[in-house]
Order: sequence, then structure tokens, then C-alpha cells
Amino acid sequence: MLSQVNTIKTAIEMCLKVIKTYEWLLDLYVLDFFVNNHWKKLPASWQQSLENLDPKDLGDILSGNPTIHLLPLSLLALFKTITSLSIPRGNIDCTKTNVAEEKYGCGHPKLKNLFIKHVKLKKRHEMTKMAEFVSMTARESNCRAVLDFGSGLGHLIRILSYKYNLHSVGIEMQTQLTVEARKLDLELEYTVKKYLTEEQMCNLVRPTHCNLTLSSMDQLQHLTLPVSVINYGLVGLHPCGDLGPLLIKHFVNSERVKFICVVGCCYMKLSCNSDECGYPISQHVRGLDSALSYISREISCHAFDIYCDRLCRGEYKDLKVHAFRAALEKLLVQRDPTLRHMPVRSVKHSNNMTFHSYCDAALKQICVQPLDYDSVCCELQQWKKVVMLYTLRLALAPLVETVVLLDRLLYLLENNIPCAIYPVFDPRISPRNHIIVGRKL
Repeated sequence: MLSQVNTIKTAIEMCLKVIKTYEWLLDLYVLDFFVNNHWKKLPASWQQSLENLDPKDLGDILSGNPTIHLLPLSLLALFKTITSLSIPRGNIDCTKTNVAEEKYGCGHPKLKNLFIKHVKLKKRHEMTKMAEFVSMTARESNCRAVLDFGSGLGHLIRILSYKYNLHSVGIEMQTQLTVEARKLDLELEYTVKKYLTEEQMCNLVRPTHCNLTLSSMDQLQHLTLPVSVINYGLVGLHPCGDLGPLLIKHFVNSERVKFICVVGCCYMKLSCNSDECGYPISQHVRGLDSALSYISREISCHAFDIYCDRLCRGEYKDLKVHAFRAALEKLLVQRDPTLRHMPVRSVKHSNNMTFHSYCDAALKQICVQPLDYDSVCCELQQWKKVVMLYTLRLALAPLVETVVLLDRLLYLLENNIPCAIYPVFDPRISPRNHIIVGRKL
């Protein structure tokens, strides 16, 4: 464990060194591209090499695809450093499914698709993989109960209860979602009756749905749980903001919690550098110059793999809308500096969209004096530069996520809890695809 601790500390320190070096790039708002002349902030060699490069070629370079284009060594070195330091994102199969378990509960072959009814592709992929992983971890921890925070409509705990026979409690802040979750339980059982015997129906493990707005560790210590739940595991599938770190801290501090499986999300909503903050939580990182700006944490939640795939396929013309917004920003600031960063309507790109039509849609129901659209013609011709800058920023994003996740892993290790991180989901379906797992021996 000491070797693991030292490895993680070194990795965090190296990631932070790169992030601090390129903080100026991470924190550039694309919105201000023309107002602040962002392109001129890039090193001269970068400008020269990227100016006439097609975004597709940059996508190929970032994806490791063959290309005839050469970039400055400083830029190539940066890309290589990011790849070397970032937590690998390629999904792996970490589960060792016990087929015998599926003879119990709702394991009938004709009910195979029962749990994915009403569920979209992304959520279907996540909850199926997560349920397999949690079930495996529960068996290894000799623990038969789990608490899922932010359970929503209860899709995950429905699988954990009915299929994997775990006593599952879903905790959700929205009462209406809990009501709907119970309805879906009944709908499932109505269908199951056609295929299971009366004895099998009686032996089904049913999920429990609770309403709670979680805001402090004290609430976790005094949860009212079913009598069947004595010791339990904690599950968090993309808990927002500080909820993920809060669950990790509860796992460390409560004797009743035997394991944790948590997937991070919404890093920009983390509270930072306070006594009870969501980042950093490890003692070592709290002692470093580890501040991560809101902008860098926000971009770390973007879909890097999906974005690169689109560039490689040449599907980036819809990104012209970012240049439209940056050009509109320049017009607004020229008209009145107090209009800077004024909220406008979000407008999706379409093939026949012109800058004029974009502005009409974006400024709909907003009283602004007529703007001189022709004055930004030169800027609009540089829309690929806007795409390039955004791509460079996004290339750094995995480093920011790596720091956040390794800080959580280090916190567990500092408390002598064996832990690991696995990229279980397909990053092209679910970009936040790493599960942090900790188990008390």
C-alpha cells in the first residue's frame, strides 16, 4: 500500500505541474476568443502550425491515428505527457459474474430486457455495468445490502434487488421520482408473475425507496434504514458535486459501511479549499498548490473521446456556432461593455444557419440596439481557429479529472483502506467512466 501511495502522490504532483504550466490555456473562455484575441496567446510556433491545419488532422493526432502533419515538439510533448499521466479511459471488464446467482430473483431468460424498459441507451449501459460491478464487490465484501444515493427512478437498485438479491435502499431528494420508482417496481412484479412460481415471488428481494436531501455527514450517521440493512455498501452513480466526496468520507468514518463504489460527476460543482470541501480531500493534496479553477473543472466533465471521434470523422461544422457566439460577444461589447457575458439563448447549429440568423435567435426577446454584423466578417472566417483553441483546452481536461479522482483515491489510502479505480463504462457512451472502489478488510 505504501508503494501505491507514493505512486499516486507522484502522479498528482506531476499532473498539477502540467496543469499550472498551462492554466492560462485551460482558463480561456471560448466566448472571449475575439474580444481578448485568444489566438495570439498561443506560442508563435503553435499558431504557425495550427493556423492552416484542419481540425480533423488535430483529432487524428490526439487519437493517435497516422498523420502526415508535423506539430512543434513542445505541443507534441504536451499531448504525450497528458496521455502518459492521465488515468486510462479505455473500458475494461472487471466483473466476474456468478452465473449461479441468476437462477434466483428475476433471472428468467424471458425477463432479460425487463430492467432496461423505460431506459435510454446511456443509462442502460451504466446501470447494467454498475450493477454487475456492485454485485461482485458485495460478494467479495460478504455484504448483502447497498445504499444508492441519488437513485432517481430506481433503475439501478431495481437490478440489484430483483436480479442480484441485494437488500437495496435508494435515497432520492425528489419525492415525485420516488413515487414513480415504486410504480415501476409494481409494474416489474406484475410482469414477473407470469414467469415465476409463487414461492419464487415470495422470495424476491424488493428495493426500498426513501426521500432525503443530503447535505451533511451527520445525516448519514443517523439514517433510518430497514431492519434487513445492518452493514452495507455505498453506491453512487454520478453523484453531483460534493455528494461523491461526502459518501467517501462516510465510508471511511462509519463501521457499518463495508465497501463503496462511486463514479464521479459535475466536478465544477465541488466546493474547494474549505474545511469541509469536496476538493481536495486528501491531506497530501491539501498541502500542495492544488487549486483547480471552476473553468478547468467544468471542461473536465466534457466528452473528450466522443469529441475526438467527431473531429476524426470530419464532423465539426456544427462547432461553427462557438465562433458565432464569440463574434456576437465582440459585437455586444463594442456596443456596450456592460453587455459582456450577457446571457443569450442557446442556439443549436443547422446547415443553413447564417451568422445573422444565429444572432436573431440568440437575442430573441432581448432588447439590444441594432448591431453591425458586417464588422465581424473577418472574425467569422476564422471559425476553425475557435475549434482549434477549444480542442487544445479539451486535450488538457483528462489531467484535471485525473487529479480529482486520484485525490479521492489517496484519501482512502491515507485512511488505510485498500482501493482501486477502474474504467468500467465505455467512454464513448458514458464519458465519466471510472469507478472508485474501496473495501474494508
